[in-house]
Amino acid sequence: MKTEPAGAGTARKRQSRIFSAKEKSQAVLALWSGRRSASALMKELGVAWGVLNFWEKRALDGMLTALDPSWKQPAEDRLRLPSRVEKLLDQALKPGSVETPETPG
Repeated sequence: MKTEPAGAGTARKRQSRIFSAKEKSQAVLALWSGRRSASALMKELGVAWGVLNFWEKRALDGMLTALDPSWKQPAEDRLRLPSRVEKLLDQALKPGSVETPETPG
C-alpha cells in the first residue's frame, strides 16, 4: 500500500519575506547606480518585478516629498542621473500622476 507524506498534493504556499527599509534602500540604490540589473536583484532577493518597481516608486516619492521639487539647480551644476531614474522622475512629475488625498468638505 502506497502512502503519501502529509501535505502532498496540496498547493505550496510561497514563504513571503519581509525586507527591512535598509534592504529595500540598498536594492533601489544598487539598481539606480547601475551596480545591479533588475533581473539580478529579482533573482537575488526572490521578488517579482512589480515588488522591485514598487520599491523604486516609493523611494522616488519619498525623495520628492522630502525635497522641494520646485527648487531648480543651475543647469551647469546639475548632475546627470541614470536614464531609468530620469524616466521615473518624469513620470512622477507629470500633472495628474501624483494622487492627493481628497479633503472632506
